[in-house]
Amino acid sequence: MSLLSFARYIKPLGKNWTLLFFSAILLLTPGPAAGQDSDKTRQYLYEDTKQLVTLVEDAAGLLEKQGTAAFREFGVKESRWLNRKYYLFVYDISGICVFHPATPELVGRNLMQFRDMNGLPVLRYITDVGRRPARDASGWVFYLWEEGTQFLPRWKTAYIRKAVTPDGMIYLVGSGSYNIKVEKTFVRDRVNMAVDLIRSKGQRVAFLELKNPGSPFHFLDNYIFVMDMNGHVRVDPAYPTFSDRDLTGFRDFIGRYVVKEMILKLKTSDEAWLQYLLPKPGASLPSRKLAYIRKVRVGKEDLIVGSDFFMATPVWMKL
Repeated sequence: MSLLSFARYIKPLGKNWTLLFFSAILLLTPGPAAGQDSDKTRQYLYEDTKQLVTLVEDAAGLLEKQGTAAFREFGVKESRWLNRKYYLFVYDISGICVFHPATPELVGRNLMQFRDMNGLPVLRYITDVGRRPARDASGWVFYLWEEGTQFLPRWKTAYIRKAVTPDGMIYLVGSGSYNIKVEKTFVRDRVNMAVDLIRSKGQRVAFLELKNPGSPFHFLDNYIFVMDMNGHVRVDPAYPTFSDRDLTGFRDFIGRYVVKEMILKLKTSDEAWLQYLLPKPGASLPSRKLAYIRKVRVGKEDLIVGSDFFMATPVWMKL
């Protein structure tokens, strides 16, 4: 749920010791840096994410050295490649499954038409990684799918890596998890994709795509919002029938004018991170929420494009 969704329900609380406590935490906690490290794991905050990336990167390296002979190692049960936590899958550039130990009946089938429960064309985005020019291209795919032990579908996060074998074949090797937390880089990348879409397709086409639950702009219960520089809503997928709402009066748990602060930051910069405090749905105490926002010029108008998410880290932990 985004800050736009909360704006209809959350009212600022009076001053008390709890409010002052969380105010001090926000003042003492530095905001996150927007830069990325060249190392493919250092840009991530959580250990589960780093483990998944390392696993797939190592698998891609083995595939690049041994070709499809590496499948024998990938299929050994209770190995690092195949266990209760992880398994690998491999597709060719056309969408044909060439390795899948968890569902071996998929091998040999072209799954390019496969879609998740929101209609997301999962294999299209997996194979798009293989069409990038870099030999070690990689990316994330988020899709909503059934998890065997759960009644409702859950978000699955898959890390995909392009691998070129000694005989020149291009494969996409990946692995996924239902337990990956939202990372800053996930949000930043999706916002940047949204900015590129608005610039290339224009507002009408782009806004329809941003509202579409089967697009890559809906991920891990998060989505993209768009406002003008006056704080009026243009896109809010949580409330698609409400438009042009003025959110400049919206305040977080400690009384900060969140949208006004966004506007102020983007008057002097083209991008910004902003953290604030809101209760999670059903909770009374606040949690730390983080937003990445960008300013994009469309015609003669500046728009705010962003996404926000609840951090899995405690409010007192430095980022």
